[in-house]
Amino acid sequence: MWLYDGRPEFIDVNVASATPTEGGYVMAMELTNGAVRLAATRHPGRYVSAWRHNVRRYGAPDVVRVVVSRPYLRYEAVKRALAGLLAGYKDAGSENFMVGIDILKEKAGEMFSTAS
Repeated sequence: MWLYDGRPEFIDVNVASATPTEGGYVMAMELTNGAVRLAATRHPGRYVSAWRHNVRRYGAPDVVRVVVSRPYLRYEAVKRALAGLLAGYKDAGSENFMVGIDILKEKAGEMFSTAS
């Protein structure tokens, strides 16, 4: 279910970019403020790198942990479904969720097992 769970510095070494035939990945990034940010991307390494650039440039919360799913053809739909499951944890002032990664992984487990 999860290809990678670890520090953002090592995401490029552990997760390759997805090809169009593979689809893309669903990612959860745990930030320094305790929030979790969901993303859907074909290029997890680039996404994390761009986020960390914004940290330096604008003072956004940095990434401390990244979790990356296996590839899904409909990765955007999987991300939206996961966001729906986490609606009760949504931070009203941002696109983030105030939930721990371990709780997110638990809630996503059943959904990921049925997604294609």
